[in-house]
Amino acid sequence: MDARHWHGFTTAIGEVLRPEQCISDLPRRLAYSTDASFYTLIPQLVLQLDNLAEVRQVLRLATQWSIPLTFRAAGTSLSGQAISDSVLLTLSTKWQQAEVLEQGARIRMQPGLIGAKANAALAPLGYKIGPDPASINTCKIGGIAANNASGMCCGIVHNSYHTLADMTLVLADGSMLNTHDEQSVSQFRQTHKALLDGLASLRDRVRADTILSQRIRHQYRLKNTMGYGLNALLDYTDPLAILTHLMIGSEGTLGFIGELTLHTVKVAPLRATGLFLFENASAACACIASLKQLGAAAVELMDARALRRVADMLNTYSTAPVADTAVALLIDVTDNNAPALATRLASIMAALEQSARVQVMCPFTQVSEEIERLWQIRKGLFPAVGAIRESGSTVIIEDIAFGLADLAAGLGALDTLFTRHGYDEAIVFGHALDGNVHFVFTQKFETAEDIARYQAFMQEVSTLVVEQFAGTLKAEHGTGRNMAPFLTQQWGSAAVQVMQQIKHLIDPAGILNPGVIINPNKHAHLQHLKQLPAVDPIVDKCIECGFCEPQCPSRNLTLTPRQRIALMRRASLLPVAARAEVEKAFGYLADTTCAATGMCATSCPVGIDTGAWIKQRRALHTPDAASFMANHLALTHRASRSALSTVSWLAKTIPVSILETASQRAHEISRALPVYHRYVPAGATTVLPTSAGYKDKVVYVPGCPNRLFAAPPGYDPLPDVVVRLLNKAGIEVIIPAKYSRYCCGQPWRSKGNIAAACHHEAAMSSLLASYTEQGRWPVITDASPCALNLHTQQGLNIVELAEFLLTTVVPRLEISPHPEPLMLHVSCSSQQLDGGKSLRTLAKRLSVEVTEAQDISCCGFAGDKGFTCPQLNESALASLAGQIPPRTQWGFSNSRTCEIGLTKAAGIHYQHIAYLLDKVSESLPSNFSGAVYAP
Repeated sequence: MDARHWHGFTTAIGEVLRPEQCISDLPRRLAYSTDASFYTLIPQLVLQLDNLAEVRQVLRLATQWSIPLTFRAAGTSLSGQAISDSVLLTLSTKWQQAEVLEQGARIRMQPGLIGAKANAALAPLGYKIGPDPASINTCKIGGIAANNASGMCCGIVHNSYHTLADMTLVLADGSMLNTHDEQSVSQFRQTHKALLDGLASLRDRVRADTILSQRIRHQYRLKNTMGYGLNALLDYTDPLAILTHLMIGSEGTLGFIGELTLHTVKVAPLRATGLFLFENASAACACIASLKQLGAAAVELMDARALRRVADMLNTYSTAPVADTAVALLIDVTDNNAPALATRLASIMAALEQSARVQVMCPFTQVSEEIERLWQIRKGLFPAVGAIRESGSTVIIEDIAFGLADLAAGLGALDTLFTRHGYDEAIVFGHALDGNVHFVFTQKFETAEDIARYQAFMQEVSTLVVEQFAGTLKAEHGTGRNMAPFLTQQWGSAAVQVMQQIKHLIDPAGILNPGVIINPNKHAHLQHLKQLPAVDPIVDKCIECGFCEPQCPSRNLTLTPRQRIALMRRASLLPVAARAEVEKAFGYLADTTCAATGMCATSCPVGIDTGAWIKQRRALHTPDAASFMANHLALTHRASRSALSTVSWLAKTIPVSILETASQRAHEISRALPVYHRYVPAGATTVLPTSAGYKDKVVYVPGCPNRLFAAPPGYDPLPDVVVRLLNKAGIEVIIPAKYSRYCCGQPWRSKGNIAAACHHEAAMSSLLASYTEQGRWPVITDASPCALNLHTQQGLNIVELAEFLLTTVVPRLEISPHPEPLMLHVSCSSQQLDGGKSLRTLAKRLSVEVTEAQDISCCGFAGDKGFTCPQLNESALASLAGQIPPRTQWGFSNSRTCEIGLTKAAGIHYQHIAYLLDKVSESLPSNFSGAVYAP
């Protein structure tokens, strides 16, 4: 790269973007060097852009100074499309808007919106977007469109290309086109006449070439994301429409998609799923054409190796060994009404029963929980390979497509290649209705022999798919870097020449994502290969897919779990001085700003809890103060309550803003000092209620947060409310004497002080065993993190309070649902305990209108980090206030510290959901058999 050009570009960028939008330090550049593929490039600069105006300015400057750029959405790309050794353009949090149009028939979206969020907006109206990639909970609309992603039910007709309605795009010269705006269209036709004329000329040339036209149509009879979408030259006459459809699947090499409007797909309300095992691929594939004709919504194929990887899940349906040749089909059927669904199911079963070599592992079921269990088998295949891979190897997933008539033979030929090249762990699964299969295998790139083996295998795969079966080498995942060298083999030289002309017409300087799709280097797929050196056994299984990122509260502040792991992997390959720089930065980028709540593990395909790794690192430098507090718990609590009450008194006598400022300045001097704000409660009172005389009993241990922090102003302490509620339901509450000396251990485990955590866990277990009469009575605690940390204790029935209220207390009360809207936050611990089901069900039982913030998984308060690292909590909850419906006065959750942070961010009070139940409930006369508790 020309040094003068680079200096000119970066100087100009500094004049149009804020410093915090420009990432140039080595540690964070290393963190951005990865996507979900097996390639890595370290960007020289990462820019985080807020709006289209900034995108246009940056592109103009890049064109002026000849600086290559790469666009990145979620970074879940599997073919190396989202990495750069120049400038990487990323999107800030300000690109997540969606507007549902025509009662759900269309939706207009910004490129930073996660695909699942678009579906959530459409769901109440009975629609969804057509593309349904497996990464839909993570990938973003910009990436879905740029890669023309499809998925299990999308097929060929419902992808972005075929459902495109309108687009806003920005070209390399910074010019913009909004096809929804007639003035923009008219102006673009004038200013870019040469470009449009060039596309019209290509259109005419292709249509005049009968052989090339036939080849294009033949390629698109299957799913195909290999190269540019040449079908646009045949499907559309207006060069403007050709341009917008060429942008779909162009992988950021032609321009930036700044907004997208898609036609949506109607969702059938009824669904049934079944699992069927066939003797071999021929028997399974013989049924697929009939299943397609009969309207099956999805048919997922899984080979014998794949089924063995998830044998524990299959045991529910069959414990018999899976034969070497066996193939299973997971079949989804939908319809609009019960009679129509029954008719369709009967027809499909009749078609299946024509094969004498089929075993019904699970007949069609309409039970949603059973359907989810069946689909977990399919979804568990990719992580199953990742979980067993050798340390230092990467998981590679390729996707190809055969015509249905060739599918069985293609699978057999592919299996032969696995054996020939020693990929004994390889599995095959895929979307059988489209002849689209994925194969997953593990690969090291540490030696020349490793690379040569991969090269020989991929060359044979290419020959097999293209020349033997006239299939497609990329059905869903895009050309990227790994298939660019095979573009001519797939398409032929005439078609590739057209693609090269398209690239030159639209990006004449060639600055957009160079090396992707059009790449003259025949060994491009063997360069910039990602190494995965061992970092720690806790995280070494990470495949860098990025599925964890939407769950992470620090994703918009510092780094995500994937980036933390990638950073340390890349750093381990650097010289000593550079590694030291990374280690120093890692303290803030990881330790300080990691909530360590384990939410990343809930969406990780291989179940990695990056927080556990961070806590292990914290154990190496546990502060002496933490150990002192662990050993003197009751004293620490008394001192903390006294301090809280003193500050609360001061806030009533002097302006609270003065206290906040003084607190912030003290924190800047010593990060160990907490930051005070006006929503911090006073110290809690220690007087606890008692109750007796009821047949049913429960042992109740107030959690540390509710021992420290007082209730919201004007409300009784939470322990009073809990006892009153349970007494209403005819349940005696047993509160252990001297409970204040005991702790569940969670705070110390979070800080990495494992010895203190184990000590407190053992002491608490012994205490509870005594008070529950060795497990006779259930145990409740009013802080969900405590329940999560205790729930594995042997011999005890630990029940999170919201679950206990839902299952045991609510049935004994008369409920009058709250008539006003309320906010609900499902804490991390509730999500890990039961997916948040109990808390959500309880909230909907108690109120007529419940709202959850759509993009907040973890609040980031993380015990005491809301005080010692407030920016984590602020970043995690930045969007909360804007999602609160009108007239909403209260929010509810089940963790006191979370509620403090939520209150500050939202501007409305959050409190434990027990308060709401107490407010809307009355006792039933049959509940009482003894003394009634009176506060």
